[in-house]
Amino acid sequence: MAGVDLRGGTYARAESDFELMRLIRTGIQGTAMPPNDFSQSELTGIVSYLRTMRDVDLSTVTLGDETRGRGLFAGKGACASCHRVGRNGRRTAPDLTDIGAVRTAANLQASLLDPTGSMLPVNRPVRAVLADGTVLNGRRLNEDTYTIQLIDENERLRSLDKAELRELAAGTTSPMAPATDVLDEQEVADVLAYLLSLKGLN
Repeated sequence: MAGVDLRGGTYARAESDFELMRLIRTGIQGTAMPPNDFSQSELTGIVSYLRTMRDVDLSTVTLGDETRGRGLFAGKGACASCHRVGRNGRRTAPDLTDIGAVRTAANLQASLLDPTGSMLPVNRPVRAVLADGTVLNGRRLNEDTYTIQLIDENERLRSLDKAELRELAAGTTSPMAPATDVLDEQEVADVLAYLLSLKGLN
């Protein structure tokens, strides 16, 4: 059965991540694509995977030692100061508990070396200015036509009415610095091996 080539990362019926999630949920009438009852987290994982389905040069990927990578993640790399794995770490950056199941080695390596260049649209940082002038910076969890839910820098969940905001903007620069700012080449390879081992809680 003929289907759409998903490797390009662009789709005729959906431009944004949210449009793509809606398309996956509702399906396409008159085609072989049925509606689906995925949860929001499942949809996010699927879209993240689809956005990274492109031809990559696997010869450029270097994997190190998973055990050393675990230590670097929690220690020198300070990854857990923003990211969460299982019950450990913070929630101000995307949860990485099952990142090894939804991202490829090449995609993860690119994210470590060039966080801004490889940042998925769904992970763009959000800046919201409330009616009283209060500025909230955080990570978007969900959004519809009228509201947006985010987790702020203090890990507080916030649900905001768009009509009551002075300003709402998504940033284009990742708050994460390139891993090479604090880790050497071998250490980056070790962290990559650890990330690939994360397949979700057993």
